[in-house]
Amino acid sequence: MPAAISPIRTLAFAVLLTLGCKKNPDPHHIDLADFKSPRQLSDTLQYLVSMTEPVVWEAMQSNGFHCGERSGIVVDRSSGELGSGKAHLECSQSLRVNLGLRRRMWTVKFGLDSGRVRDINADFIYQDLG
Repeated sequence: MPAAISPIRTLAFAVLLTLGCKKNPDPHHIDLADFKSPRQLSDTLQYLVSMTEPVVWEAMQSNGFHCGERSGIVVDRSSGELGSGKAHLECSQSLRVNLGLRRRMWTVKFGLDSGRVRDINADFIYQDLG
């Protein structure tokens, strides 16, 4: 004789299903699967322009990005010496696409001026996983 499903099990299943379908309450939550072009992501992140570097760093990390401060390399043409260029915050995250056979590596660069974001440039590359 088959066992009857208890009301407690049914309630527990309904609660787990509800929690699994819960929408992220953060109005600035970023789901990279929603973006098809770097321009879309750059436009979405425009709200971060003029914010301080620590605020932007925290916002990106809370969305699953890994961040670090970087600076370009500048070459002095007269002496041939290398030096550091302007600093920028660089954040990256990957996402599997095409049924998990490829990965889209997103990189977002935040240009900094006196510790505040002045511009945003997003880009991605594809990597084959097979």
